[in-house]
Amino acid sequence: MVELGCSFHHAVCMEPLVFFDMLGCYGYNSPLMSGRDNRLPLQVDPFRMAELGREFEGTMELRLMKRLVPLLRTDAGTIQVKLDFGADAAGVRFMHGLVTGELCLQCQRCMGEMRFPLHIDFRLALLRDETQLERLTEEYEPLLVEAVPIYIADVIEDETLLAVPQIPKHDEGECSVSIAVAPDELPETETDTQVKPNPFAVLAKLKKEH
Repeated sequence: MVELGCSFHHAVCMEPLVFFDMLGCYGYNSPLMSGRDNRLPLQVDPFRMAELGREFEGTMELRLMKRLVPLLRTDAGTIQVKLDFGADAAGVRFMHGLVTGELCLQCQRCMGEMRFPLHIDFRLALLRDETQLERLTEEYEPLLVEAVPIYIADVIEDETLLAVPQIPKHDEGECSVSIAVAPDELPETETDTQVKPNPFAVLAKLKKEH
């Protein structure tokens, strides 16, 4: 389950939403801009967006994802994000997202650069509390919204972290280190076990001598 701990802002302001492609501070403003601006906002009230059936699209800089950055070989670049909010026939409000792009990871076999393509398609049910879990079908993952607004970057970063392999490795034939001769992956042979001294055997010998 994805949980977001965001500060609660209840005051209504007449300023527009702040978007990823705008300079300035990270703020939240509840009313929408006039028209149907679909740029990706920094923060939203997801329940309000679901009621309005809003759609957003934009790019996010990898360097802004502080939990993801340590897993990357370089944090340069951006990813593409598409979001649409709505409600299904059963009244479940949801956030549907598509994340595409490429990450630069470090292969744990050759320690070289590894390009990892991203194509993440997720559908999150917006829940105010855990009692609503019983209503969900298998098509949704739960998103427990403990306070609004939520940071869009937090949601996207959570989904991206789930997509990154725990031990990144090139596919066979793409790695500069041959899989067949990688020292840390060779099975132990009978000869190896015979050559290696057994420390327990040495202790047993000392006990007999005394």
